[in-house]
Amino acid sequence: MEQINNERELLLKVAAGDEAAFKDLFHLWRDKLYFFIFRITHSSEMAEDILQDIFVKIWTHRAQLGSIQHFDAYIYKMSQNRAISGIKRAAQEVLILSELKKGQEPSALVTDDAVIRRELSRNFQTILQKLPTQQRLVYTLTHIHGLKHEEVAQRLKISASTVKNHMTRALYTIRQELIQHYQMIIIYMLLTQVL
Repeated sequence: MEQINNERELLLKVAAGDEAAFKDLFHLWRDKLYFFIFRITHSSEMAEDILQDIFVKIWTHRAQLGSIQHFDAYIYKMSQNRAISGIKRAAQEVLILSELKKGQEPSALVTDDAVIRRELSRNFQTILQKLPTQQRLVYTLTHIHGLKHEEVAQRLKISASTVKNHMTRALYTIRQELIQHYQMIIIYMLLTQVL
């Protein structure tokens, strides 16, 4: 009962704009939420991003905290919803990457769809050019030319684990950059009836 009362007091302080109380709330929940989100997403990067988003939202809407009766249920539900949205977004990005890799425009595309596809392709090429040289090479050889990690390692004279590390970093950067173009991607997907 003591912990519930303490958490209630903490929430009321955060609702009043107490930054120290907000830090305490963050430290109280950070590890529990991180592992909860990680179990859903299986991605440490996604879990970190979602965790930060959740606490930004809590701080932004802190005035509402006083009216929340069961904060644990509230924050777990928010975490679950954000994690599921993150998984859907990642799946959509994989679809987009797959479409962009094909590099062919079906003849049945309407004009708007073709324009959006070209714009996405241009944006994707810009993202690739921003990658550090080794990451770009590894990504290109693996995803565009279809080589296995071991083949890329032999060709670049680096270890397979280094190839994997470069690929992980490249995919993370590409995902973050694509999020910036998310609105255009959603329009594209609606036009092509992927959603």
